[in-house]
Amino acid sequence: MHGKIVRYLNSNGKGAVINGSKMLFEFTKETWHDKKVIPMVGMYVEFRCNEMNQITDCKVSKFQEFGGSTMISEMDFWRNDTDEELLTLQSNARDAIVQKIYKSTDYEKLQEVPLDLKVMDAIKSYFHQEFLAVSFLNDLPFIKEQSLLDYTHLKRFGAKALDNLLFHDKTIQKDDFIGELGVMTRLESAFNDFSRYNNINLKQIFQTFFLSQQCHYQALLNAITNTKDSQSLATKRVNSLKSDILLFERRIQSGLDLDKNKQKLEKAKNELQQMQKNEAYYKALYSKLATLGEQFETSYFKNFTEMHQKIYMRIYKKVKSGLDICITILDDKIYHKVCNSVAFSKGFFKSPEHDRIPNIMYFMEQYLEHLDKNNLTEKDVMLYRYVEKLKKMHRKYFLVITTNEKRAEDAKLEILAQDKFNVVKTAYKNTVYFSLINEIRFDKIYIDPSNIWKTPAEFVKETKSLKLNANTSFAVLQKEATKTNRFGFIDKGNL
Repeated sequence: MHGKIVRYLNSNGKGAVINGSKMLFEFTKETWHDKKVIPMVGMYVEFRCNEMNQITDCKVSKFQEFGGSTMISEMDFWRNDTDEELLTLQSNARDAIVQKIYKSTDYEKLQEVPLDLKVMDAIKSYFHQEFLAVSFLNDLPFIKEQSLLDYTHLKRFGAKALDNLLFHDKTIQKDDFIGELGVMTRLESAFNDFSRYNNINLKQIFQTFFLSQQCHYQALLNAITNTKDSQSLATKRVNSLKSDILLFERRIQSGLDLDKNKQKLEKAKNELQQMQKNEAYYKALYSKLATLGEQFETSYFKNFTEMHQKIYMRIYKKVKSGLDICITILDDKIYHKVCNSVAFSKGFFKSPEHDRIPNIMYFMEQYLEHLDKNNLTEKDVMLYRYVEKLKKMHRKYFLVITTNEKRAEDAKLEILAQDKFNVVKTAYKNTVYFSLINEIRFDKIYIDPSNIWKTPAEFVKETKSLKLNANTSFAVLQKEATKTNRFGFIDKGNL
C-alpha cells in the first residue's frame, strides 16, 4: 500500500502514515525497514499492514517526485499499491511513446537520432539519492566561515557525545537533533555507497539510466530489429525462389508440363527479381540504421563516461563536505546545550576533573587516553594525529586559582562558554597549582584575590619564573559584587 508520513517523533521512533483513503496507520522504528533513510514528515512510503491495520513493514517509496520524465502522476501513486506496479505502469507508458515514434518516423530519411534525455539529466538520475541528501543541507544552519571538523574521525564518537548529553539532562530531547541526524543518515548512506562505485559496470549504468530512457533511440532499435527481420525473410524467399527456378528448369528440360512449368518459371523469376531488390533495400536500410545506432551509442557513451567521472568526484566532495558540516553542527549544538544546561552545571562540572565541555572532541580524547601509545592501529594513529592537530590549532588552557568551590565553578563555566576547545584547570591548593604550572603552558591564569593562600603578585612572580609559562597573561577575578536588577533578582559577576 502507498502512503505519506504525516507525523514522526525521533524520540520514540513512532509515526503515522495516511493512505489514499485518508486512513491513518501507525508505525514504529521496529517496522521501519529502510536503513538508508530516517522517516520524515512529507515522505512518500510503501507499507504493508496486518488485519488490525497495524503497519508491519514500511520503507521509503522510489517515487518522491511526479510528472515530467517520471511519467507517473501523484494520482497514479495513490491508485497503485506497490512501487512494482508503478514501475510497470512507467514502463508501459514509455513503450507506448516508443511505438508512437516508431510508427510516425520515416527511417529512410532519418539522418540522426533525436535526444530525449540529456547526459547530465541521466547522470543526475543515477546520483539522485546523493543529490537529494546534499540538498537537505540547505535546511541546516551553518556559518560558511566556520572551521569544519572531519566526519571520518568524529563519526564513531558523535553518538557517545549525544547519548551522554541526553543521559545527564533529561529536559533535552533527541528530537532537537532530528534535522542533523536525518541529513547525516542520508549522507552516510551515500558516502558508504561510494566505496562500492569502484567496481561499477559503467556500460550497464549507461544502458539503464541513459539508453533505456531514450525513446527515439529505442524506436530506432525496433526499426533495426524489424528491418533485419524483413531482410532475413527476403533472403529466405530469394533462396527458396532460386530452388524453385532450378526445379522448374529441370522439369522443362525433361518435357514435363511445359506450358505450366514455363508459366511458373516466369512467375518465379519475376518474384525473384523483386525479392532481390527488397533484400538489397533492407540490407542497405539495416546498415544505415545500425550505423546511426552505433554512432549514437558510441558518441554519448564517451560523453557519459567523462561526465560521470566529473560528477562522481564533485558529488563525492559534496557528500564528504556535507558530512563534515553535519558533524560540526552536531558538535556545536551539543556544546551549546551543555553550556546552557542547569543539570550539567549542578552535576557534571562540580568535579574539578571535568575541565572540558563533553562534546565529541572530549570523547575522542578520552578514547585515546586509554590506549597504549606504543601499540596503536593505523586508524588510531590517524585519529591521534588529527586530535593533536585540532589541539594545536584551537586548544587554549586556562587556570583558575581559588579555594572557593563556587567561584571556581562559575569561572570555569564562563570560560568554557567562550569556546568549545577551551580547557579550564582549577588550583585549590599549592601542590596542585605548582604541578599544573610545571606541566601545562597556560594561555591565561585567573586569580581569585579573596580566596588564595598567597598574594597575586607572588603567584605572578612564581609562575613567570618558569620557562613554560614565562609569557602567560594574568587576570584577577572580580570580587563577588551583588546588585539588584529591574526584576528584583541578584546579579553576580565573576570575570
